[in-house]
This record gives sequence, C-alpha cells and structure tokens, in this order.
Amino acid sequence: MEDTPLYPPYNYTCLPSQPCWPSTNQWITFNQSISGNLKLTVPWAAPCYNPAGMASQECQAIGENYMDGVGRTAQYGSMEFLDWETCGESNCFLNSFQPSSPVSGQCSLGRLSTYHVEAHSPDDISKALNFSREHGIRVSIKNSGHDYFGRSSAANSLAIWTHKMKDLKYHGLFRPKCSKTQYTNIGEIGAGVQAQEAWEFFEQLDMLVTVGAVGSVGLAGGFGQGGGHGPLGPSYGLMVDQAVEFDVVTADGQARTINECSDPELFWAMRGGGGGTYAILTSYKFQLHPAVPMNVYGFQAEFPMPEGDLDITESKVHRDIIRALARNQTLFANNGVAGYNFLLPDHMVSIQVLPSANTDALEKITTEWHDFLTNYPGLNITENTYYTFNKFSDWHKYTEKPSIARNGPVGVGIAESGRFIPKRLFNKPADIENLVNAVVDAMQFSYTNRGGGSAQLYATGPHNHPDNSKTGVNPGWRDTMWEVIMGGFWTRNTPAAVRTQIQNTISASIQPFKALTPGGGCYMNEGDWLEENWQQTFFGSNYDKLLAVKNKYDPTGLFNCWKCVGWSGYEDPMYSCYAQSKKTPKPSVPLGPVS
Repeated sequence: MEDTPLYPPYNYTCLPSQPCWPSTNQWITFNQSISGNLKLTVPWAAPCYNPAGMASQECQAIGENYMDGVGRTAQYGSMEFLDWETCGESNCFLNSFQPSSPVSGQCSLGRLSTYHVEAHSPDDISKALNFSREHGIRVSIKNSGHDYFGRSSAANSLAIWTHKMKDLKYHGLFRPKCSKTQYTNIGEIGAGVQAQEAWEFFEQLDMLVTVGAVGSVGLAGGFGQGGGHGPLGPSYGLMVDQAVEFDVVTADGQARTINECSDPELFWAMRGGGGGTYAILTSYKFQLHPAVPMNVYGFQAEFPMPEGDLDITESKVHRDIIRALARNQTLFANNGVAGYNFLLPDHMVSIQVLPSANTDALEKITTEWHDFLTNYPGLNITENTYYTFNKFSDWHKYTEKPSIARNGPVGVGIAESGRFIPKRLFNKPADIENLVNAVVDAMQFSYTNRGGGSAQLYATGPHNHPDNSKTGVNPGWRDTMWEVIMGGFWTRNTPAAVRTQIQNTISASIQPFKALTPGGGCYMNEGDWLEENWQQTFFGSNYDKLLAVKNKYDPTGLFNCWKCVGWSGYEDPMYSCYAQSKKTPKPSVPLGPVS
C-alpha cells in the first residue's frame, strides 16, 4: 500500500508567525464575506479561570453540563474528549468528575483553532476553503467533536464548524439527481444534525434512523461517512448502507450533489472512507425504515470477588459468561439481534436488542442465554428483564440509566483500541475457547496496568448485509460478529506519566485479539490513534482505491487528518500536538478579534 499521497506532502502549514499568514484586514474582509460568521474561539471552561472563577453563575452552569455530550457539543470551544483540546501543556479544562472543584494555571487554546467559521450554508464553506487555499492554512472540520483520533481539531488551523446546519426533511418519494431510481421514505439531514435530533424528528413520522448508541453524535460527519453501527445494524446495515445522495463542497470550493449516478467514485468513497477526507458534507440523504418496537433483554450482575488479588484469566465466572455469549452469538446475529456487552472486573452489563413487530421473538431467541445467566451460581443479579419500547426515544431513555451510560463517558481523556472478530471464530468449540482466552487475557492486562480492566463486546454490525460493493467501508465489517473495544480514561488530575501508561496499556491490551485475526482490522472510528498499521487496520483492501479517489478530488491535500486516507504522516509539522509525532508541541496562537 502507498504510504504517501501523490500531491506534495506538508501543504497547508502556514502559521501565524509566518509571512503567508493573512493580515488582520484580510481576516476582517473574509469575515465580512461570510456575514460575520468567523468567530474567535473561547475555550468552554474559560469563565472558570476568570477572577470570579468557580463562583460565577456561568462557570457553575458549565460544571453542571461538563460531562454531558449534548452540552459539550453546543459550542466550538470543547471536544467530547479532553485529549483533543490539549496540545502539550496547553489546555483549558475542569476536573471531570468534580467540575466544581477549583482550577489553577492558565486557560489556553491547546489544539482548538483560534478562528472558526460557524458555517450556516455551503457558501460559507466554499469561501472558507478558498481562503484557506489562498493562504496555505490547514483546514479542520468539526461537527460534534465526538472523535477518538482528534481528527476534528488541529492547532493553528482554520476550523469549519458545521454544527449549526440543522435542517431536517422527509421525502415520501425521492429521485436522486440524474438517476432513474425512485426511493420511498428518504430522510435528509444537515451536516450539524445529531442522532437524537434525527430520531426524534423522524419518530413523529413513524420512521427509524440507523443511529448509534450516543444521542450527541453527529450523524452526517464521521459516523455517516465512516460506517455508523448501532442497534439496528444486524437488521438494516450500517449508516453508510442507507445513503442515497450527499450535498458536498469539494476541495475546489464547488458545491456539488453527488450520488451513484452523478459522481460514483466520490460517492462510493464517502460511503465509508471516512469524514474530513474527500469533501465537506453539507446534507445527507438516506433510507429510513418503518418504525417497529425495540425489544430488549437487559441483564446486569455483580460478580463474586475472590479473596486476595483478582486474576481475570483464572476467573471462572468471566470465562463461563464470555463462552456462553460466544456460543449464542451466531443465533443472535442470524435473527437480527444486536448486542451491547460490557464486561468489567467486578460486574457485567448485557443488552440484547431486536427491532421487530413480533414482540415475543427476542424472548425465544435468547432463552438459552437468559436461563444460563439466571441460574448461574453466585451472581448478584441487579437486572434481568425483558422490555418492549414502542418508540425509539423510550429505548434511548433506558440506555441513559447510570449503570449503562457510565460505559461511555465524555468530558474525560480517553484511550481506546478495537478489533473486528470474524464469524469463523464462533463456529468450533476450540475457536470459541481461543476467543475466551483472548478476552480474559486482555482484561487482566488492562486491569493490572491501570487500564481499568473492562472489555466491550459490540454485536451491532451489518451481519445480515454482506455486500460491500457499494460502499468504501472496511470490508472487514461485513464478516464481523463482535467488535471488541478496550478502553480507559484519565482526568485533569491524572499525572502525565500515568496518562501515557493508560494509553500504552490500552494499545497493548488489544494484542490478544490481533493474534487471533492476522490481517484483520478495526472500525476506523473506534480504534487506536497510535495504530502503526493504520491503512490495513482501518481501511482494509479498499485503501488503494480510496487513495486514488482522494487524489482525484483533492489533488493538493487540502483535507488532511490523522491517519485518514491520504494522511501526510508523522513528519507533517501540523501534527505536533500528537505525542506520536515526537515533535515539540505547537499549540494554537491566540489572535485578535476579526470584527
């Protein structure tokens, strides 16, 4: 595979200290051309660093919403995870689990752009791209900032924030541009629409959207262009499988409507090749599905803990539960059941979900799993219940229970690694036993090295949709039974050396799964930003074709993000904020107002 794009590397590296940087008057003129939508970035937590500090009402309001995903996405000046607000020692954040506790030091921009374009139209975006090309400034693109690689923030870039583009439409009948195909029940969302906004809008029309598990995630950005898995995945496929047409602005500043007919290569690449890479998407048109009840089996239990130190590799309860789940997983998947399974050193959460008008089907499909868990000796069972939620929003309220929601925190520093586990490992007892060994080995390594010891086993992929010909997504998705995630987190008070240890632990903890899946991959939106073999791991056999499309539509490399298709590499000076670049961090330079 090619490691470098065809265009010259390290384009768009102009910094405020260099002659290429626009003058104040040029910034002001640009701002006037976009109706005053060029904004000076203020870090979200900045009011807490003012003299009034924690006592101010503004700071207290920030603290109340500091670990809320919707709250964090409501302004440009914060990301969902603290890593991507940080550049070296430069940052501005509160104490995650105690946001009302005092802070000290200097509030600085970190890797948040000094200026961001609050985009309201494709024209705003076109003018921003033209300005960036003219002056050689790096572009960064942010919607919600819910990203594990920091691809939506870049120090000293011109940020384009699409969060305010909130249009929602329903098309009973829809014919894509230049196409003879007519679709029914098509949804259309602006680039800034978040998952909860989408499902609440289309729920009123008795339609389902193939969203994920988190309501604050932007659907049209990395989720809708990188894959997009969730509780409807086994039944209907990934979000990219639903796409029928995009409105985009390409690197030349041109607004285009693209689909299989008008621009088949670009449309294919943007259906799974990742956000922030080929064009800026402004509107996403996709297949909706008639609403059916969400049938759920929820089980939670605390494990009996041994005397002395816990060794998860020797834990009978962990091994038995993982084995039983693996033995049932093929049955679940073949019947369209999605699964969220969280295994921790001292407890578990398992949620099986089936969207179906047959409200008795899930109970029959999960009988063996239910009976095994119910009768397993020594478990302190805290939930063992079947539910039917007639509305998707009611299902989501269930997932917001603290015992479930704590498995996906925001407002913390995050470390994550993942791996696709293919169907072939669920057929034979020996393969299942190897999989059990991998899970407990990974958990134990994480547990003893400050990673926390949790493992997340997602069964939310396109199991019953094997055709990958129409999407640029990693082909590994089509053969996946589990997506395994290892994760850990840190807070403001975690020492730098411990943060590094947590990250290195999580990176290493995925190795038992890599050993089982040579040549395999990982979901590009839920992987490890330290991944060295990133082309194969995140894009699989599609990488070279994706790169060819990238070079055709973005020949100068205007769109560039960490380990995305056509990434310029570790030596690109604009990636100094990543520790892996081994460069001196260059945080954003504070600049003056532009109005």
